[in-house]
Amino acid sequence: MSEAFDCRKPAWTAYARRLLAKVDGWRRGAAWHAEYWRFLLPAFVHRQRLGSVAFVGITGSAGKTATKDLSAAVLGAVGPCRSTDRSTNEHVGVAETVLATRPRDRFSVVELSAGGPGKLDRPLRLVRPRIAVLTLVARDHYTAFKSVDAIAEEKGKVVSALPADGVAVLNIDDPRVRAIGEACGRRVIWIGTGEGATLRLVEARSRYPEPLVLTIEHGGERHQVRTGLHGTHLALPVLAALGVGVAAGVPLATAITALADAVITPGRMQVLPAPDGVVFLRDDWKAPLWSFDAPLEFLRQANAQRKVLIIGTLSDYSLSASKLYPKIARQALEIGELVVFVGPHALRALKARRHPDDRALLAFPDIGDAAAQLRELLRPGDLVLVKGSHKADHLTRIILDRFEPVSCWDSTCRRSMFCETCSSLRAGDGAPAAAGMIRPEPPVPSPSRTGLAVVVGLGNPGDGYRATPHNVGQRAVEILAESAGAAWEPAPEGLVAAAKLDGKEVMLLQPGVAMNRSGSAVQAFLARMGCEAHRCILVHDDVDLVLGDVRVKREGGDGGHKGVRSVLAGLDTGGLVRIRIGVRRHGDLRRARALVLERFQPDEETMLAPALARAASLARESVRAVVGDTPVPEIYRPSGIGEATTAGS
Repeated sequence: MSEAFDCRKPAWTAYARRLLAKVDGWRRGAAWHAEYWRFLLPAFVHRQRLGSVAFVGITGSAGKTATKDLSAAVLGAVGPCRSTDRSTNEHVGVAETVLATRPRDRFSVVELSAGGPGKLDRPLRLVRPRIAVLTLVARDHYTAFKSVDAIAEEKGKVVSALPADGVAVLNIDDPRVRAIGEACGRRVIWIGTGEGATLRLVEARSRYPEPLVLTIEHGGERHQVRTGLHGTHLALPVLAALGVGVAAGVPLATAITALADAVITPGRMQVLPAPDGVVFLRDDWKAPLWSFDAPLEFLRQANAQRKVLIIGTLSDYSLSASKLYPKIARQALEIGELVVFVGPHALRALKARRHPDDRALLAFPDIGDAAAQLRELLRPGDLVLVKGSHKADHLTRIILDRFEPVSCWDSTCRRSMFCETCSSLRAGDGAPAAAGMIRPEPPVPSPSRTGLAVVVGLGNPGDGYRATPHNVGQRAVEILAESAGAAWEPAPEGLVAAAKLDGKEVMLLQPGVAMNRSGSAVQAFLARMGCEAHRCILVHDDVDLVLGDVRVKREGGDGGHKGVRSVLAGLDTGGLVRIRIGVRRHGDLRRARALVLERFQPDEETMLAPALARAASLARESVRAVVGDTPVPEIYRPSGIGEATTAGS
């Protein structure tokens, strides 16, 4: 390439960035126009026919959906009422709610999301609310706004959009919301505990299994409000719904009666008793850090035989994840007898263990592995709080699995839909489970066999992966089986061979699931064989070692290897003997994902052959070590081979 056109020069780099920005703008513009013609324009036209419908706009950092559901119940007691479906609160969902509203409806309750600066502008021009609700202002979507004051400014637009005779229902206990109300120039119905509240909360009680009961004061009189909800922090949506009723002219007694049987969208402190006697408390729609204290306090006060917490991905925090998750784990351990973390940051929580063998705190990067363990660990009488981010974790599957076995355990799913409505949830429901999402049957544990060792060769199943770096562990174990004259047999967990190595009883395993899901298969096999975790030997590839290098490791983390991570999490131990086979070509600086599935060249196979043989020999020596006869063998490094220089794994 001519130097004049060298794309590495700063001028050309800047040009490329500008061009990519334009392309992205065109793409976003095309998406906007598609949404405009399909949803927004028809909704704007339809809105003109709805002049007699009173629209209610609801926003806030928390409690929007519950307030929407409860407000619809109150207003529905006096006339036809339409409301947002579940939590579809972005501009397209708002348009769909408007399109679903009919001229005969008396009310339409619309949930409004302020996910970023300017996000409320178009929805508010469409809805034009007569009643506005602002629950509270917190750090939700803090990354997009950079400050809580900016969040308040955006959410305050709901109040500013009211006509001169409109009514705002506002939380008097939130200083930012109170400032918005005092400056809005509209009629305000104040809700909360503070002096001056129109609907003042005197007391809120919610101690499981008893539901939430409020004592409120209005117009100098006290009223008791019974609900089917759980958690005193849901008192705010209840008050807001009553405030909407007062604003719309609904008699307070009628509104209170309507709330007794009202239900809210799933995922908000929802109690779900499973058929086997386990009771789940599902609070898994969102998990900003500031929202964690309320359900934790609810669980602290609950009456239950045993309290369990399942915690997924948290958001909107300022600490590093390595500090945050252990901190949350310590708080959870003060309340729960069993605490289980699930997701990409789960292993960080293990720093909070009180001792190395602490089984009260478990961590699983893979949700399928977590579900397999929890099927055995949970028991009748448990009250289980499930707290996480629905889009990041889909923890609902752990609950649904108690009712009927779930087939899809995809850890990378980012759909916003509810899992119970997804066609991939269970086999036979219209779509097969994703590849590699096989869930082994729960193992039937055998009595412990102290003289047995298990050697596991990691890899992906299928001939197409055999010659790739990810499968060198399987190939080394195959050499070990051949040297012992052992034959491979199919088993529920994969391929298995029974061997005698130097008089020691050994089982060899090639897991029959995708590499990154190896933990569930290994765990099931060890349980079925009655083999203790510390007598398991793992043979696997390692991109931090150059091709031909072989090392033995006894302690420590997974080194970024997701297959190893799955096994360590499934067995809940870091003390496995691991035989690491180097697979990085000398000078190859690519990231791990770019090279572990690329087939070896003939000259690389020549370099690999002695390393595989040595790995098999080290596995044989390690068998003697784990049954107590000898020390763990030393590393093997052929002459001239050193540490690889990695580009990240």
